[in-house]
Amino acid sequence: MLAKSKSPILLLLLISASVSVSQPLAVNKAHLLALTEELKFDGDSIAVVDIYSNYPAYEPVDAKGEGFACVDDAARAAVFFMRYNEVYGKSEDEKIIRGLINFVLRMQTSDGRFYNFLQRSGGEIQINESGRTSYACFGWWAARAIWALGEASTYFKNRNHEMYVEVVSAAERSLPQLDSILTNYDRLDSLGYPTWLLYNDGGDAASELVLGLNRLYSATGDKRYLKMSEEFCDGMMRLQSGSRRTRPYSMFLSNHDGWHGWANSQSAAILEYSRLANDRSVAEKALQELESFFPRWAGSLFFRSCDRTGRNLDYSGQIAYAIQPAVSAAAEAFEITHDRRFKTLASILASWFLGNNTAKTGFYNSGSGICFDGTEDSLHVNRNSGAESTIEALLTMVDLKRLGADFKSIKLISRPSFDAERYIYEIDGRKVIFKMNATGFSIQ
Repeated sequence: MLAKSKSPILLLLLISASVSVSQPLAVNKAHLLALTEELKFDGDSIAVVDIYSNYPAYEPVDAKGEGFACVDDAARAAVFFMRYNEVYGKSEDEKIIRGLINFVLRMQTSDGRFYNFLQRSGGEIQINESGRTSYACFGWWAARAIWALGEASTYFKNRNHEMYVEVVSAAERSLPQLDSILTNYDRLDSLGYPTWLLYNDGGDAASELVLGLNRLYSATGDKRYLKMSEEFCDGMMRLQSGSRRTRPYSMFLSNHDGWHGWANSQSAAILEYSRLANDRSVAEKALQELESFFPRWAGSLFFRSCDRTGRNLDYSGQIAYAIQPAVSAAAEAFEITHDRRFKTLASILASWFLGNNTAKTGFYNSGSGICFDGTEDSLHVNRNSGAESTIEALLTMVDLKRLGADFKSIKLISRPSFDAERYIYEIDGRKVIFKMNATGFSIQ
């Protein structure tokens, strides 16, 4: 259980007005590779990523009652390794990539659902078929599995035809599950929220699913995937709250209860869909969040959660998984608009990893590849470094490389606030002002 966070007012008094970042953000795969195992499972060669790794020795630790490896982390790791090769123009860790995708494939059921965890029992490796975070379903781990399969379809298309055919066939096996969810399309609940996302109104989970559907369409040209992306994006956009000038500043809610700082890839997924569908009107919704919410979130030093009105800010438990989706969205916005503001925004969001946070601690070490698991409350650091944090940090570094965002020093010199009219940074020794206005933000 995380300790209860201090109030936002007390928190801001505890944080100095100057938070500095001065270490290069670079990709180091060493820790992730140390967490990666190659195994034989059910007669096949697979690769998995150990879930937890604890300070100070950083030896792998199983998830008690769940297992030692899961689709959630293997899928994300596969996405990272494939994106790394694409961005850097390399062909590294190919055996690991195939092994991670093989693991995801072996966890799929004949009707297109997915199990999540592997566990060891009596010296044997077996699927955890009954755990509440592992049973066969089409929820969080299925969304991440489809994301990995989508990335793999584009990655293997011109590299490995056999793997390409296998991942596309697996994605097609899950289409009836997606069709079942989308039978509710355009139905709203009594509060006016969508009912056709994962878990009815889960914009967070649906966003990672859409990332996979987008890639599947890009690889195959099959318009069924594009149509599904369109309908899921429609649901996510129904969860946008506030406006450019009113709380919570065009933020995409995680679900009808509010917003939490992890898995919120809505803007990244919507922008990618809009580019594939050539639909600028859809992009505008995501750009609103990037223009209005993300600068304020960064300028408030990254609260962990809030209610659907953008109040009751909670600063406990900040994690890398909150930052990566935001950086990815900024990268997508830059690719679509070529507006350099989004490159600067991506770097400021990523500066969380190197000290721009309430704990004033650098979470990612480019010398070791270790990323701490986050904060325990507002100020105290959890120095463990498990799979999720490590992978999310590395995905962020790949996005920065893709952008060419190579700022060496970022320092917040204005008082943290969610409602300020301007945020002042020192970037590479130069004062930079984010000024909030009716259309979003300008940089001076």
